Amino acid sequence: MSLLDIFLELDIPQTENSKLINATALINFPFAKIGVNYFGFPVILISSKFDQMQLAQKNIKLRYIELTHNLQCKVLTNDISESNSYSVIIFKSNEITLQNYFLGVAKSLLNSLSKKPTQKEISEIFKIFIEIFRSLAEPSAKTVQGLWAELILIEQSKKPETLINYWHNFPEEKFDFNADKQKIEVKSSSHLERVHYFTSEQLNPSEDNQVVIASIFTKQVSNGLNLIDLLDKIGARVSENTLLDKVYRIVSKTLGNTFEQAVNTKFDYILAKESLLFYRHQDISKVEKNNIPKKVSEVKFKSNLTNIQPIDFAEKLVKGQLFDAL
Repeated sequence: MSLLDIFLELDIPQTENSKLINATALINFPFAKIGVNYFGFPVILISSKFDQMQLAQKNIKLRYIELTHNLQCKVLTNDISESNSYSVIIFKSNEITLQNYFLGVAKSLLNSLSKKPTQKEISEIFKIFIEIFRSLAEPSAKTVQGLWAELILIEQSKKPETLINYWHNFPEEKFDFNADKQKIEVKSSSHLERVHYFTSEQLNPSEDNQVVIASIFTKQVSNGLNLIDLLDKIGARVSENTLLDKVYRIVSKTLGNTFEQAVNTKFDYILAKESLLFYRHQDISKVEKNNIPKKVSEVKFKSNLTNIQPIDFAEKLVKGQLFDAL
């Protein structure tokens, strides 16, 4: 069962005591419990070794989460009540899609803890929670369509770990995936035409660099997959916790304060998979670098890929770690 499934089976406490939590132990994480409070919010409780040095740790309140150290809680498990001190993470939303995202982050971070975590370890994962969820109060850096297209490329790749490793840390970077001399830029189209915007830098790289353009059709549909669905698919294939943490950080940074609306947007998964094609930067019409005056920068243009031959990787590309992962 997923953490969301376990959470949804819990009964909300019938009391206004915010420190009373109905919870159940997690088999895979003997040091942790998942619970629900009076407001119906998901709660993660973590037991830890006492550490005098960590007592002064600050508690954090953000838009979506509260993180509290050494909180004395009354926990009800199978009708048995106990009081104990926990490190507590509360996610402040009743929206099930957002709860699923939070619990995905929580699972990834719980996996990174030892079987008997110290409070220092917990403080470190609190820092990651803060980084991920603080971003949700910032302006968005890219549309949900663009992010969804990047995620489906990762999900469809032969080696998603490799793509995540080379995925941009900041949405504003020039290339979506950058492995030094090998780069991938993802372009999506909601009009079912392979006509995309490019910057001059994306199609005029250094001579020894190869850029591959991934072109994807992304059509909004009511019965498609949203970002959380893609994250679940990627999580099922990637076991390295640091890479999954990176994915959650990038998703939060990219969507910012549009997150709540964006995660409920669904796109046609089958169409995206079947439409995915790759192109060499050399084959795409562009404004040549030597035609751009030296004092002109940030040149953007639209180019049509419809009549260009897609890449045959076996014949046209130099082998390398990034391209081999596609």
